[in-house]
Amino acid sequence: MESSTAHSVAFNDIFLIPQGEVHEYSLPMPGIDGAGKFVRCDDMAIADGKVTAGPPAFSWQHYNQQAFVELNFVIAGQLCQTHEGLIDRQLFRQGYSNLLFNPRSWEKNELTGEQGFRNLGIYISQEKMIELINNYAPELQHLVTKIEKEIPFVMHAPTPHFSPRLQQALGQLWESPVPQGLRRLHFETQILQLFYLQCEALLPSRTPHPGEALRTADKERLQQARQYLLEHLAFPPTLGELSRICGLNEFKLKKGFRLLFNQSVFAFVNNERLEAARQQILQGDHNISEIAYGLGYTHPQHFHRAFKKKFGTTPGGLLK
Repeated sequence: MESSTAHSVAFNDIFLIPQGEVHEYSLPMPGIDGAGKFVRCDDMAIADGKVTAGPPAFSWQHYNQQAFVELNFVIAGQLCQTHEGLIDRQLFRQGYSNLLFNPRSWEKNELTGEQGFRNLGIYISQEKMIELINNYAPELQHLVTKIEKEIPFVMHAPTPHFSPRLQQALGQLWESPVPQGLRRLHFETQILQLFYLQCEALLPSRTPHPGEALRTADKERLQQARQYLLEHLAFPPTLGELSRICGLNEFKLKKGFRLLFNQSVFAFVNNERLEAARQQILQGDHNISEIAYGLGYTHPQHFHRAFKKKFGTTPGGLLK
């Protein structure tokens, strides 16, 4: 049933923004609290949209006039998405990503909860995508004909979470230099890096991924453990508590977590804490001591030492 709060939104004008210039905007929909960023670099662009609040059963739709190949990354929350003739109301959760092409078609998005969501989209022109595939990803050659003939397709990433390298790339996306020329180069480089990481996830590996040795039920429990840790970074559970929460014994939890996520539970918590601290410092809503204590660091010197080791600068130096 069509939502009574559905709205049509036109996004075509944003492609007229000068190249390399970051455009920040509020979502043009009544009753929705959300914003976004957009930047264009020749025949590629980045759109980062975030909805923090909205009425239940709210939906919006827009017509994809431009023939871009999209890379989509759900960074937070979840939503249902429909692409005319290609995807029928599929639920996309945090950690989902895809490679999608559906030109000159309607796209509909629906809020599915009160937590909001954030989605990052990379848009690459037909000509540029064909060039990238021909030069760097011949394994995706079968897509070239579809792009040339404007035949819709979608490739879903095989895992429901971002790799550590992909998380890092997404986290650093908007940390651009001030000079406009370098800023444009930064965004072009970031787009190509995300293209590379997405292709790496989509292409079959020559050797089985270690996580493939895990049973499906165990993978689901490990995903549950990972999500619980993300929601309790300030006061993470012990391994014994976490094993009871996700339903795995400690041996399976430790071994499976390292196999599936390529790091230990301890390293994961530390990395996510520091990444959360970096984001909060850049947002500027709290001072560094408040951020450190809020993320569970009882000794500021430990926080400063760990931060510098991971990012190569002190928390204060990040703002200089």
